[in-house]
Amino acid sequence: MLTSTQSNLRQATRYQPRQAVTCNDINGLEIGRVMNLSETGFMLMSNQTIEVNETLILRIDLPLNPTHQITATCEVIWGQKSSFSNEYGMGVQIKTIDDLGEIALKRYLNDTNRATAA
Repeated sequence: MLTSTQSNLRQATRYQPRQAVTCNDINGLEIGRVMNLSETGFMLMSNQTIEVNETLILRIDLPLNPTHQITATCEVIWGQKSSFSNEYGMGVQIKTIDDLGEIALKRYLNDTNRATAA
């Protein structure tokens, strides 16, 4: 659970996807699903735990028309065992994202048919 200090560190509003948004590693293996998402980060639920401070290159499949896959360099900021499943929850910060990915992410977050403020 985020403390009030941690929640104040968020730079952008988080949105909850209305459709499944998956997250894969650079080899295409599914890592987990995105629970909420912003321009600067997301919460990831996964069957595996990823160490805090680990940097990863991840691909996020946004359900746009056509589907758009964002590739971003990300860092795990926090992680903990879920209180409601056998999975792990992790806070992930987007460090770098390409220009087209950034445009697609903003388009996705601004479409209320796709995501709602969390």
